[in-house]
Amino acid sequence: MSFLEAVNEKYGELSPVQKRIADYMYKYPDEACFYSLREMANALGVTEVTVLRFARKLGFANYVDMKKDLRDHLQARLLGSEALRSSGASGAAGTRELDYEAMFKEFAANEVRVLENTFSQCRLEQVLTAVSLIRQASTVYAIGNELAAVGSAYLTRRLMTIGIRVEDLGSQSRALYIDHLIHAGPEDVAVVFSNPGYARHVVNTVKYLSEKRVPQIVITDKISSPVATFATVVLTYDNHDLYYYNSVLGFFSLTNLIAYFAAVGSPEETTRLRDQILEARESIGTISMYKDSRGRDGK
Repeated sequence: MSFLEAVNEKYGELSPVQKRIADYMYKYPDEACFYSLREMANALGVTEVTVLRFARKLGFANYVDMKKDLRDHLQARLLGSEALRSSGASGAAGTRELDYEAMFKEFAANEVRVLENTFSQCRLEQVLTAVSLIRQASTVYAIGNELAAVGSAYLTRRLMTIGIRVEDLGSQSRALYIDHLIHAGPEDVAVVFSNPGYARHVVNTVKYLSEKRVPQIVITDKISSPVATFATVVLTYDNHDLYYYNSVLGFFSLTNLIAYFAAVGSPEETTRLRDQILEARESIGTISMYKDSRGRDGK
């Protein structure tokens, strides 16, 4: 079992300190795979023994074996897909001729497999519950960090077009992020996107909102992820990618699914809200500055 596979399988069994080590190595593998044991311990503020215990927890005999596995994985990623690694050498020494046709087929097959795996673990009742929470909420808070923030932004745009009040917290400053959350209540709902690496502040946000009894829809890679613990509804996706560490295809597709059912599940309400949007647009017009007699923007 590889390092990344071991982390995904055993993450729920790790102690808080071990999760911090796993998160760091998952997020910064290009640095972690070259650290000595002492350097890794210093970077994380833990003892060398703690790092060794973490390696053994994942099934490695020692730290060196774990680091080598991570480095091999990085090297394979840098070489690209299996089609690239298996292609024959040609031309100048050290160069390879790329089999683009094989790479294209491998990529397409992986994308199809990601969608099949995502929807094979998706249940209609979960989707309908999520949509009901969104439809009944006073405000929808979309939450994500880094790559997952793309999901929160996408959901926000989709829900806005059908007149649902939604705030994208993935793009907010820390001050605005906290300001929104302190006003969230049981009448609202949070939609949380989180992928491996599991940003600590997002995990803490889920716990905080749970204490405030705010319903939460969590979209993540597995049911045992740390953000899923306090969720009202959990939707999981396959995040396998041939090159990068996380694929966005699965959570984008789940976002499309939620937005679609939110729109078509209540057609009369959707029409009413969209009519309000159109009315407001016509009344306000385009956002522009008035010009003075010389064509300059008014101040």
